[in-house]
Amino acid sequence: MVKLIQLKYFVSTVEAGSVTTAARNLFISQPALSKQITQLENELNCELFLRKTTGIELTEAGKHLYQKGIELLKAAEELSSEMNQYAKKQTIKIGALPSIGTHFLPAVVNRLREEYKIEVLIKDTTEELVRLVENNQADFVFAQDVVSNRNFVMENICWEPYDAILPMSVISRGVSPLSITEFVENQLIIHKHPCDIRSFFEYYCKKNKIDYELGIELETNESIVAFVSSGLGASIMPRMVSRNVKDQSALIMEFADKQFGRSIDLLYKPSSKKMAKTIIALTKEIIPEG
Repeated sequence: MVKLIQLKYFVSTVEAGSVTTAARNLFISQPALSKQITQLENELNCELFLRKTTGIELTEAGKHLYQKGIELLKAAEELSSEMNQYAKKQTIKIGALPSIGTHFLPAVVNRLREEYKIEVLIKDTTEELVRLVENNQADFVFAQDVVSNRNFVMENICWEPYDAILPMSVISRGVSPLSITEFVENQLIIHKHPCDIRSFFEYYCKKNKIDYELGIELETNESIVAFVSSGLGASIMPRMVSRNVKDQSALIMEFADKQFGRSIDLLYKPSSKKMAKTIIALTKEIIPEG
């Protein structure tokens, strides 16, 4: 009985014009391809090609098989696509920090959900997300400022700056871009621990010997925006968050220090490298959209 793979090899050889070129296109050796063609001819009990010094030429039987083969391969491909609706979708578990999970991950999930079942895991810190990957509780995680580890693969997705969010009442105090020194003159509203944004801010100020007075600690970006809009203080937010602030009572300003930001990274086990390429390609398409 004729096999689909034999038809594929035969059609590819016809379209390539030679066994050598077809073998190269199919990523198999020339002897292996020639063997498949010979087996097909034996199966059908007829010659499909006339071998000439100038190349190959189809016999009448070969011309007939070529036309039918194209139809059969197309039908097989269509049937395979149709059967996908009945196939069980592979489940992918994706973790992310709250800001990434809210403002970036939905676009990624939207691109993947037609082919995969997606489970989303939101954690407060990169440390928690790393543990998910190490313990095989997540296939991929979007974290920030990750330190390389032999237990997983890390791919940098992008660099994202932090922005200042201030009450409109302080607009006369300075102009954008804002220095960190000017920023900490305000009453500060900071994320509660555990939080990577809070940890980065504390590390940055300590490293640069910048003193600040902590005002209010809150858990969510939404609460911070509300408190800032009410004139109770200023805060910092990743740009993917700040660009979505619609409250007219809040002012968004860039910081002068271009290193005041975070690296967004994708983590996964080496065994997930093939799927990771798909996710990375999607993120590169999504990032410019915002």
